[in-house]
Amino acid sequence: MILPQQRERAPVDLESHDIPTELPVADLAEDDPETGTAEKPGDNPGASDGHPPDDPGKPDDPGDRESEESGVRLAEESNTPAGKSIDQPTQLLALDAIRAAEYAHADTADSIVASAPVVGEHRARERALAQLGWLASGLLMGALGLLRIDRPGLWEDELAAWGMTTVRWDEVSDLLRLTDVVIAPYYILLRGWTELVGDSDVMLRLPSVLAMAGSAAMIAALGSRLVSPRVGLLAGVLFALLPVTSRYAQEARPYALTTFFAVLATLLLTRAFDRPKFWRWTAYTLAVALLGVLHPVALALLAGHGFAVLLTRARLFWRWLPAAIVGAAPAAPLLYLGNSQKGQISWIPESNLDSLVAFPAKFFGVALLAGIVLALALFAISMQQPALVYTAWALIPTAVIFGAGAITPLWTPRYLLFTLPAWALLAATALGRAPLVRGLVAMLVIAVVAVPAHRAMREQDGHGQDTRRLTALLAAMASPGDGIVYGAPTTEGRVGRDIVARYIPEEKRPRDLLAKRKPRTEGRLSVAECVDYAACIGKTPRLWLVRIGEFRDPLARLATEKERPLREYEVAKTWHPEGLTLSLLVRKPA
Repeated sequence: MILPQQRERAPVDLESHDIPTELPVADLAEDDPETGTAEKPGDNPGASDGHPPDDPGKPDDPGDRESEESGVRLAEESNTPAGKSIDQPTQLLALDAIRAAEYAHADTADSIVASAPVVGEHRARERALAQLGWLASGLLMGALGLLRIDRPGLWEDELAAWGMTTVRWDEVSDLLRLTDVVIAPYYILLRGWTELVGDSDVMLRLPSVLAMAGSAAMIAALGSRLVSPRVGLLAGVLFALLPVTSRYAQEARPYALTTFFAVLATLLLTRAFDRPKFWRWTAYTLAVALLGVLHPVALALLAGHGFAVLLTRARLFWRWLPAAIVGAAPAAPLLYLGNSQKGQISWIPESNLDSLVAFPAKFFGVALLAGIVLALALFAISMQQPALVYTAWALIPTAVIFGAGAITPLWTPRYLLFTLPAWALLAATALGRAPLVRGLVAMLVIAVVAVPAHRAMREQDGHGQDTRRLTALLAAMASPGDGIVYGAPTTEGRVGRDIVARYIPEEKRPRDLLAKRKPRTEGRLSVAECVDYAACIGKTPRLWLVRIGEFRDPLARLATEKERPLREYEVAKTWHPEGLTLSLLVRKPA
């Protein structure tokens, strides 16, 4: 502090002594990214010419002094320095600069020392807001992810994941040679998880909830690090509010985990930008490796990372490239083996202009919400830091997968879920530039628009197939002596049997008249059915028929040899739970 009896001191112009007056919040008291070493408070930047700064033999330059009223400038968020983008991080006077100036100008440092408490308070406030941002975002996402998580029944893809948890360990490798080898590590992870906690619907989905909660927290941390705590909080909350986030947080598939490692890899990359230490590149490599083995398609993120490195830290490109290559390497065998299983995703249409136009509504889940988020994001897309990182993350992987989708079936929204955090960060950056009240109003509008979609996805049929209603009907109305048959013995027969096996105890199920071998046994994925359908069905008086999809005529599009004996029955009643068909067939009088 300045004592009353002390004479008035002229303020110090730190720029004339090459003392750094502005550093990003993330870089305060951190190592210098060029040298990897931290500045010491005792370093004297002003002594480079061999004379101490206060050497009486070296006269002061009149241009080195400002007017007494100028003082030491502290850049605030509300005062963007000329020539800098408004999306630059909040700038503060580094305490190291203050100490260095105090050392260099002992008789004029009082005004600087008097500013140190202000800087400390500002930095403490920024840190507290950043911590609030990631904590609030993670908790909100966790709460929304758990909300009515047990209500929707498992749908077709989730049943495939559950089915893999029911087989013996020694049969897993045989089955993965036939199906879903590209996500084999996820199945293995889920298999081990269910052995520890059980295989209820909640436990099957819980890893996805935790992954999305962690993603939201890291998104807030990333926004705080690159822009400001306000933008970080807005990004994390916006990500949590999007219905598509909750949709995949409540799904037993690898997409939420893929999103988690995409955010983690990006966060670690920005930390390596600040201090390119070996251990930081190693951590980045591990995150990329986990991203790739959980879903190799998500390695398209590396194209965005490489672009950002070249434009912002070109000198680090040759450090980033080996880390990226080593991280991507574990996914290479999965891609090679998965190439022989492309028939499993043949339902994905090729990418074209029509599918591109329809993509935003499918990706965000609600057309109006997609319009709002994309409109906000367009105001933040930039080739300048920090928006460049988000821009490359959102646009370049999307372009890569769209291009590849014209050659191989890849262009589907769920495969691009790992880009959703980037869109949330871009939209939050735009909101962060607006006055506080307008930003809050925009977030409120987004929340209100999202409510109907949130409610719909938490209904019993929220995942597109009302498996719980089908099995409830079947369990309530089946009688002793009833039989049950399914559609085609491949996918339809396997999924139908999985639905019944998942939700109806074995002693209460109608007898499966056609199955000779259960699914996922003897190294085979599909069920083996008897060849002579008429003989296997026999004279059973009542049959239940389960179809995947909604059919007005439940016997339509069955194999001829299966349809023929079933035409000897009359369709007594048909129910259409969402995405499914259940029919009761009664044998016609002779």
